[in-house]
Order: sequence, then C-alpha cells, then structure tokens
Amino acid sequence: MREITIRVPDFTLRNMVLFTLLLGGAVFTWYYKGRTVEPEHVHEESQSGPGETVALTAEALRNADIKTLVVELRALKEWLEAAGVVEPDLNQVARVRCLGRGIVRRVLVRPGDQVEAGQVLFDYDNIELGELLGEYKGLLSQKRKLEARVRLTEQSVERARSLVAVQALAQKELEIRIADQREAQAELEAHAENLNAVAGKLGRFGASTDRLIASVTSSSISSVRAPQSGVILEFQIAPGEVLATDQEVMTIANLRHVWVIASVYERDLGRVKTGQTAEISFVTFPDRKFSGRITQVAQRLDPETRTAKVRVEVENRGKQLRLEMFGAVRLPTQDPRIVPAIPETALQQVDGKNAVFVQTKAQELQRREVELGHKADGWVEVTHGLKPGERVVTQGSFYLKSTLLKETLQEEH
Repeated sequence: MREITIRVPDFTLRNMVLFTLLLGGAVFTWYYKGRTVEPEHVHEESQSGPGETVALTAEALRNADIKTLVVELRALKEWLEAAGVVEPDLNQVARVRCLGRGIVRRVLVRPGDQVEAGQVLFDYDNIELGELLGEYKGLLSQKRKLEARVRLTEQSVERARSLVAVQALAQKELEIRIADQREAQAELEAHAENLNAVAGKLGRFGASTDRLIASVTSSSISSVRAPQSGVILEFQIAPGEVLATDQEVMTIANLRHVWVIASVYERDLGRVKTGQTAEISFVTFPDRKFSGRITQVAQRLDPETRTAKVRVEVENRGKQLRLEMFGAVRLPTQDPRIVPAIPETALQQVDGKNAVFVQTKAQELQRREVELGHKADGWVEVTHGLKPGERVVTQGSFYLKSTLLKETLQEEH
C-alpha cells in the first residue's frame, strides 16, 4: 500500500497578516466597484491646449456668480497720456515794483505769506517822493505870491479906470496896467499847471495834496500795498536795501486758478483740441482726479524733446494743488475709436499674460489669451484673441483662474 503525505502550510504570524491584508483589499474593491464621484468642476482639453477649459456644473456656476457679456464694437474715447506740472495762472500774477528810488525801512511780509488786496507789504524812504514834496511846497509858495500879484494888478486896473473916467489919468496908463494884469494872470495859470503836474506825481506815490497843504511837515516814507490777494512767491527785498526806480521786489499769485502745463509729443499734437476737458491725477491725491479745460496748444516745439506745451486751466478749490507739483495728464483726442472692447474687470493675468474666459458652451469656459490696445473709462480694446459676438466672463473670472491653476498643479503632481 502506497503512503501519501500532505504538507499543511505553517500559519505563522507573518502569513496571517498578509492574508488579512489581501482579504481586506478584495472587500474594498468589491464595495466601491461601479461607484462614481461627480466633481463640481473638471478640466477638459480644447483646441487651444490641454487644461485651458473649465467645465462647471450648473450649481457651481450659480455659486460662483459668473456673469458674462457679449463682445461688441464700442466707441472708446481715446486719451493721450502726458506729464504735466502745476504753474500759476499768469493772468492772476501781480509783480510788485518800486515806483521811485529809495531805501527800505520796514518789511511786513515774507515769502509764502497769504496777503489780501490793499495790505501793506513794506515801507521805504522814497527819495523821489522827498524831492517832489520839496518841489510841490516851493511851487505852492510861489503860487500864493502870484495870486497876490494878480490881485494887486486887478486893483490897479480898477483905480486906473476910475481916474480915466474923471480925466485924472491918461488912457495909455490904463492900457499899461491892463497888460500887467493879463501878464500876471497868464503867469499864475502856467504856474498852476506845473503845480498840478507835481501833484499828479505825488498822487502816484499815494500822497494826498490836501493833507500836504494842511500839514506843516510831510514825510517821504511810502507804503507799498498788495495790488491783489494771493500768495507771495518771489521775494527780493530786505530792510536797508537801496531800491531803484521800477525795480521788481516781489511777486503775488492768486492760486484759486492754476495752469497745468503738459508736454505733448509732436506726433500727437494734431489729436489735441482746445476747449475739451482733460483729467489730471497726482500721487499726493491717489483717490481723486482733477479736471480742467484745454485752453492753448503752443505754436512752438522744444527743439530737444520735440514736445509742445499744452495748457490746461484748473480750478484749485481749497488750494490743494501746489506750484511745481507733477501730475499725469490725460488729454482727450478729437474723435473716438470704434473697436471691439471688453470691461477691464474681465481681464486676468495668467502666466504673465493677459487672458479672459470665453463661454464656449452653457457650462464650459475657455481661457483665451488676448492682446490689448487702448483703454478708456473702464473699457479696453482687444486687438487679438476675441471677435465680436463672443461671450466673455466679466464677473467671477478670478474664481475661474484660481480653479484652473489649482487643477493644473494637481495634474503636475
């Protein structure tokens, strides 16, 4: 009889652990077999490349608050960008000059001070005024003598007429006295003209002839007053300084209105028109834009920079704008451009490039790289990448960008 021996495996601890793992894996596979998970969004490949189309469920579209807009041709106001600087309105600048030679005695203001019209700026010993005062007093004294002489000649003529009437005086003597009276009157009138001329010069210095006649003594000190309200800019005066006739000593500018002078390149001058409204922004006021009217385009170019000065008049409420402040000036061109345009909110930066999301199907949105042109009033021209009639995402594009980048990273890992 043949003997058969059957070997039974040795169930060690290691074998038991392996057996348990295999059994658990089989049960897990059987349980999840046939079950699928519907993702809220998946990436699909499109003609523009892998991973550039985002497919969302209807619920995901609602949750992301995706809004779209059809690309259309729009009239965009074209703007020119230019650098500008704030300058005073030359029509509101007064240059204070000295009317006569003299020596400064007292200065009452300093550069940067705000002054009002009629306010005294400085006093000075007016040499010319002193000379005129002496001349005027001499002429005034001489006038009194001439007036007395005229009165005497008139009395002499009256006596002569009385004597001639009683034949106590010859007619020839009367005629001589009448001639003397007329000569004295003519001399008085000529002297009066000279006196009035000197009085006019005194009035130029603010001296009153009535007060000069009434007063025993007179002063040659002149007070120079502000011709208008404003801020003192240039200042070239000090006590004890000798002033020359017609010397400019300070400048006063009214800064309620200022000029912003923009430098526009030669190639763009034909597109700028006077009378239009320009916009100016300053780094000092990042959240505010100032507006002004274009009043002049210079007729001469700078030979070095090939630019011309464009003057924009701006109302400076509150005097917030300071002279010499730099600003960015936006000048409107004469005619708008009709171009395909989208809102700036539709743009996203993906891999350093401008991109938008185009709705290709009801629940599919494709990333599309675009090339941009002119920007105006929140809209931007699209020169390449979109056609009129296509629908782009205007709200929620950042969510789509984040989703696209997230899935791309997951695929790479």
